[in-house]
Amino acid sequence: MEGPEISVFIPVYNGSTYLQETLEAVLNQSFTNFELLAVDDSSTDDSWRILQDYAARDRRMRIMQKERGGNVPKSWNAVRPLLRGEFVFYLSQDDLLSPDCFEQMILRQQECDADCVLPDMLRFEQNLSDADEEQAIIAPNADYSQVLDGRTAFLLSLDWRIHGFMLCRRQFYSDEEFDENTFNSDEYVSRKIFLHCRRLAFSKGRFYYRRGNPDSITNPGQPLRYQVLRTNRRLMRLMQEQNFELQELEAYRRQIFDAYIGLYRYFIKNKNNYTPIEQSEIKALFKEEYAAFGKDKKVYISAYRQLSLKQKIKIVLMLSAYGSFGFINYLDFFLHRAK
Repeated sequence: MEGPEISVFIPVYNGSTYLQETLEAVLNQSFTNFELLAVDDSSTDDSWRILQDYAARDRRMRIMQKERGGNVPKSWNAVRPLLRGEFVFYLSQDDLLSPDCFEQMILRQQECDADCVLPDMLRFEQNLSDADEEQAIIAPNADYSQVLDGRTAFLLSLDWRIHGFMLCRRQFYSDEEFDENTFNSDEYVSRKIFLHCRRLAFSKGRFYYRRGNPDSITNPGQPLRYQVLRTNRRLMRLMQEQNFELQELEAYRRQIFDAYIGLYRYFIKNKNNYTPIEQSEIKALFKEEYAAFGKDKKVYISAYRQLSLKQKIKIVLMLSAYGSFGFINYLDFFLHRAK
């Protein structure tokens, strides 16, 4: 085979705290036929020096530095034309892998000719010894022999019954431009890939997702985190375009609504931690999503009417704690606009 079998992609920005540990986890894999591409987003710490040092010692590693862009999607768009492997695997600058993660995924791919293969995903904070075994995301029903079709995988991914850190055929990324205006548009792309793949399989290799990193963009307190609302709406449009069943659409609409409520509640409680400009941008996202809810109001009104009295009271009490914007708008939405 010409070129590496796997292209590993790591976007980097001020990741020096954990970057060396992550690079070691990749470069010390038992499966060795891969290239590692790291894209540095003009870091202001020692990240670029660390990348240069490792690249000088390991020929499998290629690095590039780009102008500060601020999010992973821009790094994805920069690196896509450079990927040479038959398969692609992505991880963040602070994630870790079991030493056999690539080997397990490649073996499983060869067994069933899968387009995508998922390792087990475990969350941890500082050391792998504190990895949460009970909350691990593994093969559904712990059945590693199963192979899913793309549509089933897509639905399971919406509420994270399966995760999105996958070994995937490079061809699926060829025509996918990442939305650079939304920090988590890579989650949209991974789910779209699930939807279009023929066969998705599972392996027992382990992917370790670090949580508790205060600098992570996925932390709820980060202003960009609220852009998940926009990605959720894009996924809904994709489901509509692909003619998903009504009950599947309704289930995801409820999930979107729950995400909106949760983020709005967090914002009201913590809004003084944001600058006035950040507050304005976050409010604009909420209003944008609220307008989208209005187009689907019949679905939400129907769902509200089916709730028990206790559940309705709980929603009203919860909304009343969000301030006048949430309470007035949602009370009006559910009660006065129902027809």
